[in-house]
Amino acid sequence: MKLKVEIPDRSVTRDKLEYPTENVSFAYLSVINKVRVVSHQRAWSGAVVTYDAFADKAVIALIQPNNGMVLKARVNTAVDYYRQTTYLDRSSEDHKIERSVGGTMTGLASEAVDLDNRGRLFAISCSGSTVKGLRWTIDGSPVDPLSPGTPTATISATDTSFASGHFGPRVMREASPHGFADPLASFLIPPMTPLPPAQTILELDIEGSGAPEDPYRPLLSKNLVEITSLEGLPSFLYQEAKKYEVLRARGFTDEEIQLLLGSIPQHQIDLGAVTWGAFEFSPNSPANIIVVTGDNPYQQGAIHKQTELARSKNMRVLKPPRNYGEAVAQYQRVKRDYKHWLAGKDNYAYMTLGLEELDLFQNIDFYHGELVEHRTHYDQLKRVPDWELWRRLEELERKLERVTVLTEERDKHISKVKEVKRLGW
Repeated sequence: MKLKVEIPDRSVTRDKLEYPTENVSFAYLSVINKVRVVSHQRAWSGAVVTYDAFADKAVIALIQPNNGMVLKARVNTAVDYYRQTTYLDRSSEDHKIERSVGGTMTGLASEAVDLDNRGRLFAISCSGSTVKGLRWTIDGSPVDPLSPGTPTATISATDTSFASGHFGPRVMREASPHGFADPLASFLIPPMTPLPPAQTILELDIEGSGAPEDPYRPLLSKNLVEITSLEGLPSFLYQEAKKYEVLRARGFTDEEIQLLLGSIPQHQIDLGAVTWGAFEFSPNSPANIIVVTGDNPYQQGAIHKQTELARSKNMRVLKPPRNYGEAVAQYQRVKRDYKHWLAGKDNYAYMTLGLEELDLFQNIDFYHGELVEHRTHYDQLKRVPDWELWRRLEELERKLERVTVLTEERDKHISKVKEVKRLGW
């Protein structure tokens, strides 16, 4: 007997069918009309982003990383998104994750590094309430962007501003000194999981105005040193410093150099810079918690200087937890003073310990919270196609069933994901 399928009003259309949403190039998505474009908030460029909104995805791309390179995640409007970006004119903080809410910019994570503008792979990744920025050095051998291996560096932040949105690379700027992504080497991929463990956890004041050129960020100690006074630095830094010296010797002011070149050539490094990521950073909070994962690349001891700064202001300096139990206990103590935190204990444990199973825990907490418990961003998550939500929940459940540690917590989270699937949305 043949099964007769009723399709009222021709409701099963091409737009409603599933299509590849992982390990797929933006070139392919463009060919099947599954991309959109969004302007940059200051009208300098545009980004090619996914047609549909997603929650847990990553974008990886071959990048020429000059000032202003951007990969975007969870884009809601031209002024509401997460972004991974590079600033090659900064002193030892070239790789960043930033958040824009209504055009107000906040720095969420920063890598203590000075980069040249050679092409590299970069990726921005969202899973649950974790946002990551990853980069890979390309040494001349062919690299598969869908399987690039262990990243050279990873930065991350925990943030609950956006639960879903569009993902993609910014692919054009009005002037050549600005970085860009190659649209033929940009891919939508699954979220990426490993994180470096914490080396220290600090409570710090805030600086910045929230403007794009002066984002809100933690107030860290700096130790700026002229490049020409040091030996053994990468050669490109001496070249940049020479540009600056030549222009200054000819009477140009910093403002005039900025007008001529678009940025001021880097002439200093910061021996105080560390690699850090924020946990639920709020400009409205008198202080915020950051997780430090890396010391200064040129001179060890910057972490110690940052801890001294926090102690001098009677702020918290926390030892990294050694295990899940310690992480949960530390979270519960600190949260008493941070009522705005929406991210939970598993987010904190993941960010401080970096274990893959904890990424699964926090990811499931994200869906259970947004679809069942508090529903703070329910409307955002509802924009994700039903088939994509269902696929992701089943994927998380399968991965969780293979976890062999923290079995009591594993079982609790399996129950959570089953509840979400049972109740629906």
